[in-house]
Amino acid sequence: MAISSTSESDWAWLPTDLLDSILHKLASPIDMVRFGAVCKSWGTAARQGTQIPMLLVPSKDDIEKARSLYSITDRTISDVTLPVPYNRRRCCGSSFGWLSFVTNTSSIHLFNPFRNKKIRLPQLQKLRFYTRMSGKQYTVKKVTLSSDPAEDSNCLVVAIFGEFSDLVFMKLGDKSWTYVEHEYGHLFSDVLYYKGQVLAIDHRSELISLDVNTNKKNVLAPQDLEHAYQTYLVATSNGDLFLLRRFFDEDSLSEQIPQSITGYFTVHKLVLDDESGRVVERVEVKNIGDDAFFVGDNQSISISTSDFPYCQPNSIYYTDDYIFTRPYFPDGAIDMGIFNLKDRSIRLHYKPNPSHKYYMPPPIWILLPML
Repeated sequence: MAISSTSESDWAWLPTDLLDSILHKLASPIDMVRFGAVCKSWGTAARQGTQIPMLLVPSKDDIEKARSLYSITDRTISDVTLPVPYNRRRCCGSSFGWLSFVTNTSSIHLFNPFRNKKIRLPQLQKLRFYTRMSGKQYTVKKVTLSSDPAEDSNCLVVAIFGEFSDLVFMKLGDKSWTYVEHEYGHLFSDVLYYKGQVLAIDHRSELISLDVNTNKKNVLAPQDLEHAYQTYLVATSNGDLFLLRRFFDEDSLSEQIPQSITGYFTVHKLVLDDESGRVVERVEVKNIGDDAFFVGDNQSISISTSDFPYCQPNSIYYTDDYIFTRPYFPDGAIDMGIFNLKDRSIRLHYKPNPSHKYYMPPPIWILLPML
């Protein structure tokens, strides 16, 4: 192999197949980021690979002004600390490495802890406050981004907020939010950007698309399933669209038990008509193959476990994100696990430190940027 005579180090000219082989042997996402930081060619190889989410958790040393990252592949807390305050502040969104927070003035801030950049968004004028919860941060259920704000000035932000899980959206640079009118009883649970359109799902599986230019809704599937405690939309890398429905263990709904615990998930594959966009087929599936889904307060993520042999296939990795029923108290955010679709078993992926109980905000999945 001929080596360039430039001053760049020899390792920058390693062949692509060798770089890919090295990448596939890296179990930790942190190691992948370090790999990509070596030089430009290694960074290009890393960005072309699959990213695996990490959990944003309390730091190893209980530093109140920082949080750490937990790797599900090697089951360790990284020595990397991020400048994300831990003082009970809940993240209400995670997209493209950006975290979302609600301020005491009812505004939403986007923060990228890897680039240490912050974007201040306008105040939510119609926010209804829950005095029974820990401040205004619990009035926004989820914030989702259409793209990386650092790379796209036309990034769209959609939030689910308030007592009736209303929808609101804005483009970066807008002076105010646009509120989406919808009928009472349609409690939205998740938002997904799918093939150029904004999709939203409610707790009884009504699926809508939203035209942000006209603020018009189009119903793609009616409310025809029983109420689920949480619903999620997930798109796979090959373009398949899935509806996830999360149900509590019935025994945990007892008044004698202080916190509700997930019992199982159901998964439906959705097929949309190419012209109308409406759902023409919805089939419950028991097998998603080598894929694994990551859901919670984050933008839902799908990965192929063939790229990460230590990640459990045909499974749903979930975090504690149900803030409306006895949330997090007194035992902290403990409803986290891995649901296996084949045998319907649940096992832990991360066990919180008992000392973090009462004041612990729920961990959230975050994708590390390949810089």
